[in-house]
Amino acid sequence: MYTHTHSKIIALADDLVILTRGESVVEAETCMNLEMRKILEWAQNNKLKFNENKSKVMLMSRRRRTEGNEIEISVNNKALKQVNGIKYLGIIFDNKMTFRDYINYIEEKCSKLIFSLSKSAKITW
Repeated sequence: MYTHTHSKIIALADDLVILTRGESVVEAETCMNLEMRKILEWAQNNKLKFNENKSKVMLMSRRRRTEGNEIEISVNNKALKQVNGIKYLGIIFDNKMTFRDYINYIEEKCSKLIFSLSKSAKITW
């Protein structure tokens, strides 16, 4: 884990998450692109590559913003796709940190499990 004044980088196996904060969207975008350049330079020096097609960016904030919600982060001179939700280590994070999508996902999984259990219990009883 690497921490900078505006950024925190978490690497686990083949996953990398970079959390960057800023007083404005423009500041966060600038800090994130700076961090990405450092990481890409490190990767190149260590003969590693990042797949920009699998990489995504998400602007997270609970505040209503007067400025735009579009953020442009680049990897290998390619703008990353901006999303409203990301699944990381089995948890679904949404851009407002409400976890509604994750709760719905878990609820659906539990419902399927209960249905399967009740179905198999009827066969054996």
